[in-house]
Amino acid sequence: MSVRRILMKFMFTRLIPNLLIFLFITVLAFPAAAAPVKRKVLVLYVSDGAFPARENFFMEGFALPLNYLGFMYQLIDFNDFDYPDSTEMEKYEAILTSFPDDKMAEPEKFLKWLAEQQKSGKKIIIIGSLGAYTNLENEVVDSALIKEIYSNLGFSWQGNATNDRMKLKYAAIDNKWMNFERKLPVFPYYYAQVVPVSNATSTWVAVSENGKTANGSVVATGPGGGFAFNGYIRWQDPVNYLKQWYLNPFEFLRQSLGLQGMPAFTPTTLNGLRVAFAHIDGDGFAGYTEVDKNKNCGEIIMERIFARYDFPNSASVIAGEIDPDVRGSIDNVELARTLFDMKNVEPSSHTYTHPFAWNAKLRDSKEYDQDFIVGQYEKTGYKFNAKYEIVDSCNYISESLAPAEKPCRVLFWSGMCDPTSEQVAIADNAGLLNLNGGDSVMDSRRNSYFGVSPLYLALGQYNQIFTGQANENILTNLWTGPFFGFRNIVETMKRTESPRRVMPIDIYFHFYSGEKFSSLQALEDVYEWVMNQDTARVYASSYIKMVRGFLTGVINKNDPDHYTFNGYGDCLSVRINSLNKVPDLESCRNVIGYDILPDGVYIHLKPDTKQAELVLTGDNGANSKYIYIKKASGWVRDLTHTANGVRFVFECFSKGKIVFGGVNPDHKYRIIRPDHAATEVGSNGQGILTLRDITSGPVEIVKI
Repeated sequence: MSVRRILMKFMFTRLIPNLLIFLFITVLAFPAAAAPVKRKVLVLYVSDGAFPARENFFMEGFALPLNYLGFMYQLIDFNDFDYPDSTEMEKYEAILTSFPDDKMAEPEKFLKWLAEQQKSGKKIIIIGSLGAYTNLENEVVDSALIKEIYSNLGFSWQGNATNDRMKLKYAAIDNKWMNFERKLPVFPYYYAQVVPVSNATSTWVAVSENGKTANGSVVATGPGGGFAFNGYIRWQDPVNYLKQWYLNPFEFLRQSLGLQGMPAFTPTTLNGLRVAFAHIDGDGFAGYTEVDKNKNCGEIIMERIFARYDFPNSASVIAGEIDPDVRGSIDNVELARTLFDMKNVEPSSHTYTHPFAWNAKLRDSKEYDQDFIVGQYEKTGYKFNAKYEIVDSCNYISESLAPAEKPCRVLFWSGMCDPTSEQVAIADNAGLLNLNGGDSVMDSRRNSYFGVSPLYLALGQYNQIFTGQANENILTNLWTGPFFGFRNIVETMKRTESPRRVMPIDIYFHFYSGEKFSSLQALEDVYEWVMNQDTARVYASSYIKMVRGFLTGVINKNDPDHYTFNGYGDCLSVRINSLNKVPDLESCRNVIGYDILPDGVYIHLKPDTKQAELVLTGDNGANSKYIYIKKASGWVRDLTHTANGVRFVFECFSKGKIVFGGVNPDHKYRIIRPDHAATEVGSNGQGILTLRDITSGPVEIVKI
């Protein structure tokens, strides 16, 4: 055999197998790159009024369901739209248009740009009108441009639009997704010949016109996005302007964005339990009360609420009402120090002078009493100063009123709660957490998700965090009565939990609730109800941090059953709406458990981590012998599996509860805690073990 043949044989028998092994190992070590889940939607609207970012169709309706689905938004006034390039658009998953009518200044430019975005993979969601059928001179645009937009959505647009309602009738209504809060009107509102041409689309409402052969889709979704025309989205009362949904906005956005089974960061939840806290604006702290004429409202609230209920309260004062150098007194100083010394009170600020308006346009308006607009507790000659209101008020509370171990790091916006981006930046840059605004109410009178705010308001690069529910000022008609009205906030708390958990529990009130017998009783009723709920009790600062984690979190999709999470900070809960899959906990990383609830599977991430990995399985028995956290009313840190159980460090407010899954059914476990006698707890027949009245500290569970 020649040398050449010998070398060839050597290569085939030795090198080729080794090369195959190397390639196999390389494939295992370097899987296909994970695709980032773009969690932001670009929202285009047309401003109208003094507060365009707060008062538009998207913010009043669609922002909440978008947040619930784990998505964020970027609001841009179309009057200032500069057509961002492909690099700037890279961060967006979709574009949502919310235009009031069918005309704009340069419709053809807009349609060409929109079509380019579709070609790059962006989904398009049209709310109300596409807004680009004519220019401002009512000249009709090239129909080919409009057809291209709808063609990319999976539809053929033929025009022939009419709103002659007597000629229209419903051709089809998908009652699974329509008639959500209110039934559609008897006569259709509008017809356009928009015909589905793709089997991947789903028409929710179709309308026909007399003499027309083709039914027109007026609400529809598909792989490229979705559209819902005016008249089929919501109803509005002509007298009080209360609104209700015709369509299901949660499902409309889910289908339009293609989010079925997609994980969503969920700041309303900690380890499967709904987050609950109380936050109190400082108004009326030193005010008169009818309950005991020898005391003031602050004393009444401290005695009847804070001392009575074992619940975390983030209570604020208005620094100018306390500071003797402004409008305060030594007595008020001592009262505030007593407040902040209470073990279940987190010191917070309600600004220095309590300005009613933060927006300069409103402050400078001649429509309002300027003494009221600027502030109520200011020195003579004071001119509005945002840093003084925000940073200096917190510093005064930290240095003069609060214990050294409890500095003031939380600010509750005052008055109209309308800070600008620059003012929120002052708080953020000073390391302060901000809250207020939103004022969600959903009860028998305001029976709609239209009354529920989103989690936050985006203000440029900064965010104003909204409250969970409204305060008693709103439910007592601006403190004119009925003074027991705050009792009804329980209905909002119930409806924002079921059938979907869209908000935390937030007992939000002012110290002047201690003024009236009926208002105090209503407040006690609310606390009594909340105390009986199975929740994770936290301070307002913790919830604000959870929302911040929601805003910074990053999701990467490796495949439909494999995701990686980064940058989530304190937002330690993820929800998937698919109930037929659960985490494969032994394959996951930094996932400590999960619970199956009516609106999805809530997955618990390990605290103090920067990255977590979720692997899903359709095998519900996969974790039957793997101990995990099913529910916990606090943080479960450093969870470690041992040969016979688990050990961890529990952190909670007061006393908490932990529910474990995956333990041996009908078995005894020993609970070991420092400075406590060892106890024994038995699991039930489903392998569930519950620990009650657990305080913060190390815990070990050992199978006996």
